[in-house]
Amino acid sequence: MARVLAVVGSPRKGTTYKLVEAAAEAVRENGIEVELVCLAEYEIKPCWGCSEHCEEAGACRIRDGMEELYRKMREADALIIGTPTYFWTVSGTLKNFIDRSLPLYYTGGLKGKLGASISVSEESGQNEALNTISSFYQLHEMKEVGGISIVRAGPVSEAQLEAARALGKMVAERLRSG
Repeated sequence: MARVLAVVGSPRKGTTYKLVEAAAEAVRENGIEVELVCLAEYEIKPCWGCSEHCEEAGACRIRDGMEELYRKMREADALIIGTPTYFWTVSGTLKNFIDRSLPLYYTGGLKGKLGASISVSEESGQNEALNTISSFYQLHEMKEVGGISIVRAGPVSEAQLEAARALGKMVAERLRSG
């Protein structure tokens, strides 16, 4: 059975969480297993930049919450990553997650998997955040399904939730079609 890892890069369970959750629910409704993780619940230290170790060992020397997340990413057939926009890019927690994915790059652990993105901003910068996630997918030679960017003006709207559900449905359809 196909599996999706839905990753929330927000420290709060606000708009980004609700949108990732809506995308995840649409995937589940299509009979695909989904695990939703909030990065704020994991200790993720910054990358030390010792790429030689990652390349030689195929693993990170830092011992923290990423060890569990590496396993979850390897087991998933697709990732849905959501982030709020901080200073026109992804949240710091998500950036640490991305930086620390280097062992998976060297081992090809994400190659060929599907990726979808959700970015939320108060005013602007959401497209730059989507580009950062897209670059992560490209570096890992993943197949990008698509992404949505939301400018939040008040509570999450039904239209925004529907856009997230449509993204989740696209992920499910691509997984089913192989």
